[in-house]
Amino acid sequence: MTNKINDPLSQKGTGSIAERVDEAIKPHSIRLFASKIDVSEGTLRRILKGEDPKLSVTVKIAEESGVLLNWLVTGEGPKHPGEDHKQVSLEPVVVRCDEFTEEFALIPGYHISASTGHGELNRGEQVKRHLAFRKKWLNFRGLSPDKLAVVFAHGDSMEPTIHSNNSLLVNTADTKLTDGSIFVLRFGDELYAKRLQKRFDGDIRLISDNKEYEDQIVKADEISQLNIIGKVIWIGKDLY
Repeated sequence: MTNKINDPLSQKGTGSIAERVDEAIKPHSIRLFASKIDVSEGTLRRILKGEDPKLSVTVKIAEESGVLLNWLVTGEGPKHPGEDHKQVSLEPVVVRCDEFTEEFALIPGYHISASTGHGELNRGEQVKRHLAFRKKWLNFRGLSPDKLAVVFAHGDSMEPTIHSNNSLLVNTADTKLTDGSIFVLRFGDELYAKRLQKRFDGDIRLISDNKEYEDQIVKADEISQLNIIGKVIWIGKDLY
């Protein structure tokens, strides 16, 4: 029987190790991330269900996902290298507009949805809202704010990774197909958020995380109809 160590941080509002691992490995699938850190899918699933990981596995998860080991283990301190960590205060803070824009980038959220929606992401679309992202985090990830956009998920084909109405941060500068990553793409008249896998025969597989949906195959002679808009690099979701 595996010994479990109580995670006292779960009582302090910082969540459990399992919750932080779940947050760290996204948007990768459990199977893909397990292969990246050279552990079995079953091992990673047990960790996500509450089994305490070995230190060597914890280090691999932190290194592969780019988070700090201290944050992953304790939930305290900054999540990513270069981030400042401040204690949460319930007191209202007044921030001047120039101070806000110096620290945050406002990324446009377009009034289109991915998975079952129609249309193509472009700057002519209606901006529904803006989401603020810390510039330090964007710089750490090597992201350019003017190449980012937010679209909205629709449907359940990518559950449990993506739920309907989740916000998807898309890097339109990254359109190179990498196996297992989630991309927003247009095929024909449809806009999708799917994992992509290139096959040896030149076809491309569109993979749904929800296994109630069959994978779709884009034949090599149909690839000209496939437009990869950008890679999904962050998912924003409501907890209830």
